[in-house]
Amino acid sequence: MRKATVKTIIAAMLFWSGSLMATEIIVREGELTLSRAEVEFALAGSPKQIRNSVQLDEASRYEFFVTLLVSKKILAELQALDVSENPAAYHQFLFKQLETARELDKQLFQNELVLPDFEVLALERYKISKNDIAPVPEIREASHILRLCTDNCDEASEAIETLQSLKNRLEQGESFANLAIEFSQDPGSKTRGGRLSQGIERDAENVDQVVRDALFAIPEVGGFSDIVRSRFGFHILKLESITASRTRSFEEVRPALVAEIEKRFRQDAYRERLLSLAPEETIEIDFSVFEALVNEM
Repeated sequence: MRKATVKTIIAAMLFWSGSLMATEIIVREGELTLSRAEVEFALAGSPKQIRNSVQLDEASRYEFFVTLLVSKKILAELQALDVSENPAAYHQFLFKQLETARELDKQLFQNELVLPDFEVLALERYKISKNDIAPVPEIREASHILRLCTDNCDEASEAIETLQSLKNRLEQGESFANLAIEFSQDPGSKTRGGRLSQGIERDAENVDQVVRDALFAIPEVGGFSDIVRSRFGFHILKLESITASRTRSFEEVRPALVAEIEKRFRQDAYRERLLSLAPEETIEIDFSVFEALVNEM
């Protein structure tokens, strides 16, 4: 099976050099031709827009065929390249072919690889490690009143005094949202009554730690924080809601978990394939030649 597949794909790779057996000829320029199989292969690998243009527009079709003919001419010249004339170009061409061969080997190996039931493996892994792979942390929604004050600002005392006055009014029952609209200097949230646009996780790196610490220290929804200072200034926080931490169900994580396990399985399997091709005996290396080469580079 593998040999037959190899022959098929190698034929597809080599048809530019004219090594295919004769098939229906679509384009001819002297002795150079484009067969039906070659054109079909080239069209299949082209973007949809180009395929449509080739079908509907005669000028695009002509340009497409000319491009293919030129490519065949270039490949023929490269294959006939004299190493002594341009060794760098020759070896660049050679290594490109080696890269293509390796990609071909990898594709063939993956196509014939016997695969286990990844859903069963995913379920087993979920049962063992669900607390590590499927946690959803607690999320707290918050509002705040901000008085701007960056490092060494002159208004620090005034900002603290203002927020202390506001905190006293909050403790007397005034609306947090109304006070935020009137006094907060955060333009993004004040029109929403100080409501922050996103929930905050305990380890959210995009939020200053002092703000996170203050928010998660509030014991219950509706409570307020003490005045805290961040890189932006001074805040009073209000805890609006708590979404408790949980563990996602297997169905929630199944697609990503299956994909991850399959990817790793295929990578490990091909790594074993490459290891199986490694020399079985000690290889001989002429280090004097190698060192001379390195020193010349």
